[in-house]
Amino acid sequence: MTFLTKLDPSEQRTEQLSLSQRGRAGLEALGALQAFSSSAVRRRARESFEADAEARALSDQEPRPANVTEWRRWLRSATEIAGRLPAYRIERFHQRYVAEEIYRRGIPAVEERRESFEAFFRMPEGPTLGTLELDPSVPVPKYYDKVEWHLEPGGWDGYDLYSALFAFAVGPYVFRHGGYAAVEVGDDILEHRAQAVRQLPKRNYRRIYEPGCGGFSTMAAANSVFPDAELVASDLSPLLLETGHIMAERQGVRVQFKQRDARDTREPDASFDAVIMFALMHEMPVDVVRDTFREALRILEPGGDLIISDPPPFYAVSPFQAVVLNWDTRHRGEPFFTDACAADWAAELREIGFVDAEAYSLGEQGYPWITRASKPV
Repeated sequence: MTFLTKLDPSEQRTEQLSLSQRGRAGLEALGALQAFSSSAVRRRARESFEADAEARALSDQEPRPANVTEWRRWLRSATEIAGRLPAYRIERFHQRYVAEEIYRRGIPAVEERRESFEAFFRMPEGPTLGTLELDPSVPVPKYYDKVEWHLEPGGWDGYDLYSALFAFAVGPYVFRHGGYAAVEVGDDILEHRAQAVRQLPKRNYRRIYEPGCGGFSTMAAANSVFPDAELVASDLSPLLLETGHIMAERQGVRVQFKQRDARDTREPDASFDAVIMFALMHEMPVDVVRDTFREALRILEPGGDLIISDPPPFYAVSPFQAVVLNWDTRHRGEPFFTDACAADWAAELREIGFVDAEAYSLGEQGYPWITRASKPV
């Protein structure tokens, strides 16, 4: 999803695009609750966990990377320990409460100003810079169909004004504080995208491709870092692609948006010198991720670079942080989170044929986590 977390009331262009006082107050309360719980309450929970003798022993028992069976057993033990801690239970309750309430409060708040938001998220008149190619014949994968990602009612395309909800409601009043999933309190997910793009090792790129773009945000970051590059982005969601196209046009950035499965981009062999995947791996089964890697290898030219930014693997974080990450699988509409965090993407890339694969963290608690590799020359 395009999380425009920097859109705050001072940056909204007209009074009509802002929420009513009632709608804004409800979301501000949720943002404050999430920020407090994810900092003070979670810090207390972490300290209690680390003081537990059983928890300390788990640090010496971490399974081998990519062994999902062992990781599940290890996580069950860590989760049982955390579940005995009052601070952990209340912090997780707040997480779930906020994750549900942002829609229960946000959608009615947006509906109050439906006419204004519909006008804003309408294609600007005049010539366009980029293109939008929607293709209803693209099959909807079983793993994707009917999943309410992040607890969004109906999934990505379940509400026609989700873009307004995130850009003018949930983004500025809740998500901009951080404190959800792998994002720490005070972190800015838009800056994370720019940080990820800057991990590409070359100074210039000719053509950059992003599968599973979720909108315009990563392409906006790519344009800011590599303004001369041709940008192509794809996704399964028509709504996210339409919104991404509109936002790119409004900001004067030329992007080709296409409705595609990440495993079948239909792009020519060796036609890009960079591929970016941001927050995509944990939203697909591991076998689909492998096929996506193979497709990236195919469309990259020899010597081309791949950058992945996703939640950190369990082996790179503390047992308590692993419990926090694993929680999203069952409780925040992230069915593949556990398997993704148990994987070693750098090893997977080497197995598929990439070279110079490496993985590292850019921030605290292992996030943003970067995996970087290249296609052999």
